[in-house]
Amino acid sequence: MDVKQIALWLGLEEDDIYEVLEIFIRTAPSDLVKLNTAYSSRNTILIGETAHSLKGSTGTLGFTDVSEMAQQIMVQAGEKRIEDLSGSVPPFLDRMKDLLLELRKILDNR
Repeated sequence: MDVKQIALWLGLEEDDIYEVLEIFIRTAPSDLVKLNTAYSSRNTILIGETAHSLKGSTGTLGFTDVSEMAQQIMVQAGEKRIEDLSGSVPPFLDRMKDLLLELRKILDNR
């Protein structure tokens, strides 16, 4: 992951992007818990709302693969396709956890 590219993408100085990433790392886990809880209870409305939030934040930061996964979840939740969510929510949660770990390492090593 290229932090300089993310900063350029957002029009920020490299030092400023670290603050943005720090905020993302602090706030995203609560959305992941919310998504997991909504998925466990089969609450497609909350799944869609949470996926929408995560799609926006990850897309803004240039994490397009994760943002596209969240978009897919939003569509499936909106169409109440519970069986499809079983194939998309768990991999999304795993990918988000990996992303957060990767970002944490980057921030710790700067």
